[in-house]
Amino acid sequence: MKFILSVVTTGLFIASSLNASAANVDLADVFDLAVTNDPQVGAAEAVFLSRSEVVNQARAGILPNISISSNYSDTTRTYPNSNNPDYPYDTTSWQAALSQPLFRLDRWYRFKQSKNIKAQAQVLFTAEQQALIVRVAASYLSILQAQDGLDSARAERDAVKRQLEQVQQRFDVGLVAITDVLESTAAFDSSTVNVIESEGAQASSFEPLVRLTGRKFDSISALADNFPVKYPDPMDEEQWVRAALNQNTSVLASQASVRIAEKQVQISKSSYLPTLDAQLVVQGQETGNNFSAGSETEQQTVALSLNIPVFTGGATRSAVKQSRFDLQEANSNLDLTERQIAENTRELFTAITTDVARVRARMRGIESSRSALDAVQTGYEVGTRNIVDVLLAQQRLFLSEFQFASAKYLYINDTFRLKQLVGTLSPEDIYELNEFIDVNQQVQQVLPTTR
Repeated sequence: MKFILSVVTTGLFIASSLNASAANVDLADVFDLAVTNDPQVGAAEAVFLSRSEVVNQARAGILPNISISSNYSDTTRTYPNSNNPDYPYDTTSWQAALSQPLFRLDRWYRFKQSKNIKAQAQVLFTAEQQALIVRVAASYLSILQAQDGLDSARAERDAVKRQLEQVQQRFDVGLVAITDVLESTAAFDSSTVNVIESEGAQASSFEPLVRLTGRKFDSISALADNFPVKYPDPMDEEQWVRAALNQNTSVLASQASVRIAEKQVQISKSSYLPTLDAQLVVQGQETGNNFSAGSETEQQTVALSLNIPVFTGGATRSAVKQSRFDLQEANSNLDLTERQIAENTRELFTAITTDVARVRARMRGIESSRSALDAVQTGYEVGTRNIVDVLLAQQRLFLSEFQFASAKYLYINDTFRLKQLVGTLSPEDIYELNEFIDVNQQVQQVLPTTR
């Protein structure tokens, strides 16, 4: 709940005034719109507010209860077989009652339990808010990855096309065999199909933003080339695990479930105890008719109501056993959640360290593939390599460039997921990443008419 308020105060005005079809839309713009328009977060907020009302309802059980009632009747008394006239009269009565629980231990424990229920709801809402950050980042980066795939496919197609033209010219003057032309033609046809498929994937990649924000985007800004890739800080796996066990929302929600179950045991056991209520009742009645002044009465009653349960057919004993089993389940689920979170944290920590090494290796791979392509092209010109070698070298270069970009996006997603596991993910992570979004590099959605 805290970070939604911070986002609203800092970015609501921007989000509400943003024209989604305008140029220079960056990651922060998308996130600000998602905060106010994502239906999943909206539903989670409604659930949180609904469960928060449990506290007010439980508090009402230990506070005074005041009620007022009134009644009016009009009666006509007749005397059959008599000369007496009918006797009409009316009666007005009212009652005001005040009831105050003096000893109801079950209601007191239910009130304390309601606070645990609200705390759990708030943790679950926070988890949904953090999940929104992950979903926004993943959706945004998937568009950039689809665009990189499209750029790679187009570059490969253009390179193969140029190679086909050169091969065709060489074939026309008798320098190469027909097989080189056929190989180049097949490669060009295959690269054209890859471009068509990549265009479809790029166009579809914009759709998740509509679900998140309720707006349609025609373009977004790309990630700058100077985005830094760093190892986790601190480089201590166990420190990340300890932080996750202390702050992870799933662990906190499971801990709240245990406290709720503990209160339920106390509530069930309280059914063995007596209850004591105090009551103050003020009553009045007035009767009137056309023949006399009528009568008027008023009385006050102060009472103590004591109820001692003696035998409930075994229902209380069964309820206590049931609540204890529920507590056992909650403790087991907490243990399972903690083990899963520790396992996932270690896996993501290792994945990020691998991502950093992968990005750096992919960067070196691009240089190696480019050098290899130059060498193969030189060999083809002097006759030591064939056209298939050239085409394969080109494919390896474009694949290396695409894998380098994909490795950076995977690193960002894994970093966000690790912070989500630890429970420290916040809008600041979106805004820090947004500093490396280059509004001068636009990714335009591919339209079906332009394919």
